[in-house]
Amino acid sequence: MRVLIIGAGNAGRQLAFRLCEEKHSVVMIDTDPNALAAAETKLDILTVCGPGSSPRVLDEARVEKCHLVIAVTDCDEVNILACLYANAAGVPRKVARVASPEYIHSDDTFDLTAMGVDLVINQKQECAREIFHSLKMPAAIEAFDLFAGKVMVAGFRIAQTSPLVGTTPAACKRLELIQKVRMIAILRDNELIIPRGDTHFQANDLVYLVGKRNAISAFSEWICPSFQPIQKVVIAGGGDLGLMLAKKIEDSVECVLLEQNEERARICSAQLQKTLVLRADALTESALEETGVTKGTAFVALTGDDENNIMNCLMAKKQGINFTVTQIARTDYVPIIGTLNLVNRVVSPYISTTHAILHYLRSQKVRAASLLHNLPGELLDIVITKESKYCGEMIKEIKLPRSAIIATVMRGTDVVPATGDLKLVPTDRLLIFSRHDTVKKIQSTFLK
Repeated sequence: MRVLIIGAGNAGRQLAFRLCEEKHSVVMIDTDPNALAAAETKLDILTVCGPGSSPRVLDEARVEKCHLVIAVTDCDEVNILACLYANAAGVPRKVARVASPEYIHSDDTFDLTAMGVDLVINQKQECAREIFHSLKMPAAIEAFDLFAGKVMVAGFRIAQTSPLVGTTPAACKRLELIQKVRMIAILRDNELIIPRGDTHFQANDLVYLVGKRNAISAFSEWICPSFQPIQKVVIAGGGDLGLMLAKKIEDSVECVLLEQNEERARICSAQLQKTLVLRADALTESALEETGVTKGTAFVALTGDDENNIMNCLMAKKQGINFTVTQIARTDYVPIIGTLNLVNRVVSPYISTTHAILHYLRSQKVRAASLLHNLPGELLDIVITKESKYCGEMIKEIKLPRSAIIATVMRGTDVVPATGDLKLVPTDRLLIFSRHDTVKKIQSTFLK
């Protein structure tokens, strides 16, 4: 597939790296020749220097030959215009990153998707969604919903004291819990293991589950008893991301928003219904004391400064808050913070954007439901059609690689366990976990 990426910033480089890994042909456009030169030294790509919204530059990049255009510059208007030009040139799929919420929430008259942009993505919205899931499932290293919230995917780190250590799925003492979820993967010392009935769990394993939210919540309370449900959230930073997050969570938990700027604090207060907005600097001890920190409080640092966000989280831990989340813009900081265990959860707007765009890259019959941040694999959403060779067949007759596993089946609005005797019917959706290197094999299997 020929892909045109407009923008050689963090998001553009991450997308190019991943697409080159998957052997796609990548062309990159940017106005900064130094950024393009740096990208060329690390990646096998073609580059064109100039504005991505210029018809001349797009012609030079041979946009009409592209199967996908991804516009991720820092200018919303450039991204949108580039996608509209690409649409006029007959490009099948166009993706635009936008920062302004106006482009996301516009009415039908100015709906960008109706105008030819297939996917409009706001990186702050993606970050807010990721943080929201972290707060809903604090014991999970990673958690998100699929199939309109019917199914949850969550990964848990197994502590030395966990009742799972030394047992197998078949010998688990709480069979009534384990039978309601599906274990799809274990990451152990950077080695991916597809669990079977006789797989032994070890301390520090990263275990991924798929199931209904209530079933995974019950299971996590058993295997991670030290994590308590979040009852209150303190957000430091009332920018767009902080405001988005507060709107998402204020109906479900008590929420306090700290914003230093008086005018911005007024704007946040006017748009929030149940959140207490305080004009204060989160780096001061008195500010956190004023929020009324209690057991079950989480702290989320969303200021515009990475170093301040880290310090905010350290201050929160000093005040007795056990669960902290921060946004980090510099992607090279993310693994360092994780290694040092400075913060419980780290989100990056560029990584969140990259993952959301990569989710979109599959065909209509085989769609990537989600990529996993911590596992070398993908979750594929496979749609069974009348023409599929597996329509009318039982799941046990599907020939999958050993590095893949069927997690669950969505039939209409019902979640159906993926048992071997289940017979597939048209419109069934299979959620399959697979290593990256077998994704194309699975695609070809179901597209035949």
